[in-house]
Amino acid sequence: MLISKIIIFSLISGLAAQKICTFPTAKIINGKLKVHRVSCCEGYKQVCADPLECVPICKVSCRSGTCTEPNVCTCNKGYVNFNNDRSNRCDPFCKGCDKGTCQSRGRCVCSNGHQLDKKTNNCIPQCASGCPNGKCIKPNKCACNKGYTLKDTTQVCVPTCNDNCERAFGFCAAPNRCQCNKGYVPKPNSKSFACQPVCESGCENGVCRAPGICECNTFYREDADKNCAPICDKGCPNGKCTAPNVCTCMAGYTKVGNNACVAVCTAGCKNGVCVAPNVCSCDAGYAKREGVCTPVCKDGCENGLCVSPEKCSCNNGFEMESGSENRCVPVCTGGCKNGFCASPGKCSCNKGYSKASNSTCSPVCTNGCENGFCASPEKCSCNNGFEMESGSGNRCVPVCTGGCKNGFCASPGKCSCNKGYSKASNSTCSPVCTNGCENGFCASPEKCSCNNGFEMESGSENRCVPVCTGGCKNGFCASPGKCSCNKGYSKESNSTCSPVCTKGCENGFCASPEKCSCNNGFEMESGSENRCVPVCRGGCKNGFCASPGKCSCNKGYSKESNSTCSPVCTKGCENGFCVSPEKCLCNNGFEMESGSENRCVPVCRGGCKNGFCASPGKCSCNKGYSKESNSTCSSVCTKGCENGFCVSPEKCLCNNGFEMESGSENRCVPVCRGGCKNGFCASPGKCSCNKGYSKESNSTCSPVCTKGCENGFCVSPEKCLCNNGFEMESGSENRCVPVCRGGCKNGFCASPGKCSCNKGYSKESNSTCSPVCTNGCENGFCASPEKCSCNNGFEMESGSENRCVPVCRGGCKNGFCASPGKCSCNKGYSKESNSTCSPVCTNGCENGFCASPEKCSCNNGFEMESGSENRCVPVCRGGCKNGFCASPGKCSCNKGYSKESNSTCSPVCTKGCENGFCVSPEKCLCDNGFEMESGSENRCVPVCRGGCKNGFCASPGNCSCNKGYSKESNSTCSPVCTKGCENGLCVSPEKCLCNNGFEMESGSENRCVPVCTGGCENGFCVSPGACSCNDEEMWIYAYFCQFMDLFGALELFPHEGNTIEHLKWLFIITGIIAFLLAVVIAIMMMCIFTKRNLYVDKNEGKFDVYISRNKVPSNVVLN
Repeated sequence: MLISKIIIFSLISGLAAQKICTFPTAKIINGKLKVHRVSCCEGYKQVCADPLECVPICKVSCRSGTCTEPNVCTCNKGYVNFNNDRSNRCDPFCKGCDKGTCQSRGRCVCSNGHQLDKKTNNCIPQCASGCPNGKCIKPNKCACNKGYTLKDTTQVCVPTCNDNCERAFGFCAAPNRCQCNKGYVPKPNSKSFACQPVCESGCENGVCRAPGICECNTFYREDADKNCAPICDKGCPNGKCTAPNVCTCMAGYTKVGNNACVAVCTAGCKNGVCVAPNVCSCDAGYAKREGVCTPVCKDGCENGLCVSPEKCSCNNGFEMESGSENRCVPVCTGGCKNGFCASPGKCSCNKGYSKASNSTCSPVCTNGCENGFCASPEKCSCNNGFEMESGSGNRCVPVCTGGCKNGFCASPGKCSCNKGYSKASNSTCSPVCTNGCENGFCASPEKCSCNNGFEMESGSENRCVPVCTGGCKNGFCASPGKCSCNKGYSKESNSTCSPVCTKGCENGFCASPEKCSCNNGFEMESGSENRCVPVCRGGCKNGFCASPGKCSCNKGYSKESNSTCSPVCTKGCENGFCVSPEKCLCNNGFEMESGSENRCVPVCRGGCKNGFCASPGKCSCNKGYSKESNSTCSSVCTKGCENGFCVSPEKCLCNNGFEMESGSENRCVPVCRGGCKNGFCASPGKCSCNKGYSKESNSTCSPVCTKGCENGFCVSPEKCLCNNGFEMESGSENRCVPVCRGGCKNGFCASPGKCSCNKGYSKESNSTCSPVCTNGCENGFCASPEKCSCNNGFEMESGSENRCVPVCRGGCKNGFCASPGKCSCNKGYSKESNSTCSPVCTNGCENGFCASPEKCSCNNGFEMESGSENRCVPVCRGGCKNGFCASPGKCSCNKGYSKESNSTCSPVCTKGCENGFCVSPEKCLCDNGFEMESGSENRCVPVCRGGCKNGFCASPGNCSCNKGYSKESNSTCSPVCTKGCENGLCVSPEKCLCNNGFEMESGSENRCVPVCTGGCENGFCVSPGACSCNDEEMWIYAYFCQFMDLFGALELFPHEGNTIEHLKWLFIITGIIAFLLAVVIAIMMMCIFTKRNLYVDKNEGKFDVYISRNKVPSNVVLN
């Protein structure tokens, strides 16, 4: 009894732990029948049927938590229930996080304008300015320390001073402490704060008006060093202004008049004028040379000399060129063919030519002309029977009119074969395959190509096997394009044999002979070999398996998962769940809406002011309101209320002393009743100045120019206006300078309408000053004080500052520049171009060039001939075997030879040497394995010692088969029958001969069939003299097939009487034994069935459970 109670308690505890409940499904009648149904309790759902397993249901997703009871979420570590309601989702928890959002466990993300404080984990406001001298109380909102006021435009706290620091050229550095601006110092002995400017260099002869800016006294001006210098109205050319309108002359000059100084030249200036102390400037048509003014011919005197301005005279051996007045050319009496007269009586060759005689030049081809001759510079012409090689300009190659297929043209009209080829005709060479090509042909040296319908056998290079294009699946290729099937397979297509299953394969396929495989989602039925049934792996709760992996649901249920069907409520269950077809149950915290059968609404016990009940015990606010407490919502102004407060959704009211800004709905600005000229109202009744202004009164600000306004006054921040007669200096914003309307060239305006010259200049007119060069400018002019510029065609002489010499832009190689752009040659040189003089070698330089007067150098690839000073001969470094050196590095061949390499010539056999090589002109020698053909002098044929039966010798020791034959051995070829010879042999190409006992099938040329002399009635001949019956149930006797019973068949063989008698008794005994076995099996089955009925009757009485309807007691009612 105790054990029974323990078992029952354990079962009940297990059911409770699994949230399993027992439901009644039938009534108790007279205390006899009590039936219960075990299922998941309310608020739980079934996840497994056997054994029964139930899990709680939460109407909302727990997210970072677990549903541990119906509508109860237990949160993971670091997470809490939303609004601390256990039925709500689990949100991340962050310590602090004021003014921020907790996005994940321990991770706080601050609102805009805030930054996380790692110590407190709260979000503190940020101000872009940093709030110096104050504290940031809201994003970009500062509160200033005592003695400071907020500048709204920059949100910076600036100090306040009772004195007006800006007006006295200073600034407020700290509360009630002024400091002078840069460039200013405190004014001594001043009773109030004042600053005065500083000029670091002093201000001699002037007054310091602003930092570093002096204002000069009358008759003085500011010089380059910012000092005040005296003014001489007419300037001091060649002198110095030492006091107002007082000049002192420089050394080497003497005073003429009050303020003029002129240069002195003690030796005088012939054909010129004194421009500086002891410096002359030449007259027109003359130029300074070695301190003397000499005549100038502007275009020079080529090969002559200038005797007077623009007048030339020619040197000896030269004459004036026709139509020219300054160019003298050399004279060569005998002329210069393909050249030109380089010097008196001496010719030089044109480019691309070399000296042939004193008066003649011949063309040069530097790379030579192989098998040709040089027709013009670097231009070759070919000999007869040759043509220019493509892409070459100097190599002529022989011409073979008909071409040389698989070979090359060795000499005009003669071909030689490439390696691996032999001569087929005068213009064609055919490839050689030494091992032959079985079922194919030789396509290239030692490379076979197969005949149509064949392909190269794997691992072989000369044996071709038949091809079945689509392959022969489960078979083999018997001949090109024809397959035969393996045993147990039958022909499905030309290239495929499929396995045969004689009984078929239900819901499957035949994988191999007599072997079925099931389709996907099916499995073989137990006890069967050819029937497949569908499989549903997870079972089908409340349904049945209709197809592989697919369940169909019972009526009133729908698919919940692949293996489960759940009850259906067609109208749904809002905030509840379907417990059975068309039956809803509400979630915790919800109740069924009045008049509805499927809609559950949440319950909030304390009401929801300015909101509505969104979920059980939780209110949501109406639009424009936010949560103030669990049951109350307050109005929201999304943009905030600057200097005010929110009275209703999006509606602000201003604080005292503020009013709503025009065009704004949420920004209140302070009010200053008297206005703020050049400033703005910073707080109620208090003005702040705009940038660039300073406080003049409570309601007025005046502009500030921090650097002052020299010769003007301040009209707006950092903006000056000039006094009359002055204008703003270029590049400056605060300095006004005097105006001289006509300008002051090379000077400056000292006062309105009055110019003074710069240092180094002298007065030329009221508005112009000219530069002074004390030493003058030879062949040039004074461009700036003590700085000369040269005339066109001249440049400053190196090491000099005032002497200009003529310029020849291209230089004067081997000569000198006589005048701008004109060269004259040195001795031993003659004019080659405007800028070059070349040396003269009177006897010329054959295959070379004149390097210096009367000195020759050889061209590249040439060397000086022994015993000569002007003749260069070509050099071939590797020598010229069977030839001679025609040009540098280029050999020409002797007669009967042609070019083999750059330094070697090989003999030529004009008719070629087939399968041999040329040993001397017109003399051939055969290659190994070849011999000279009888009656020929240039054709070598291959030698096969053993002969070539049904073929020919293709290469030494290797035979090739005739058409229709294939290689049988090295010296024998056998005939080929491409379609084979069934039951016969191939005796000649495409000709079959049948084996003994076979004959050629009618209409065929390659199929031999067996012969049965007496014929085969009701059958066919399977081999010579052997028949086979058409039907398997027929019996053959001699050449005759017929149907018959077993005993009748046996009687056809009288000579086997004893054997037949024994067989009859064997059949009779076998039948008797089979009958006795059947009787024994029937008796055993009857005994087993009777025993089972007795056992069932006994159990029905014991457990009050009845299988047979007629044995149920009368007091039990059956449904």
